[in-house]
Amino acid sequence: MKKTMKIIIPCIVMFLLIYLWRDGKDILNGLFVAFPIMYILLGLICSDKKELLICLITLSITFLIPINLWFHMGTCIVYAIIYSALGYTSYIIKKKLMK
Repeated sequence: MKKTMKIIIPCIVMFLLIYLWRDGKDILNGLFVAFPIMYILLGLICSDKKELLICLITLSITFLIPINLWFHMGTCIVYAIIYSALGYTSYIIKKKLMK
């Protein structure tokens, strides 16, 4: 249950932020501030690589589909890759500090 919540809650929060910001230019705040922070926090709360991979994939899908449908931004895959790298880096840093 706890692992499921780690996957579902960030996805819901990201979807709600994208939905709330769909009418204005606030989505830029999300692209450059809120979404990277969410990926970094996700990297910090995940306990193993398998869980991290599942979380990053689901969060990236939650990010890519609404952004492409509502904002017609073309491909945001570059953002998703950068954010995933941030999440993985924060996971690695956390593991190094815990040793």
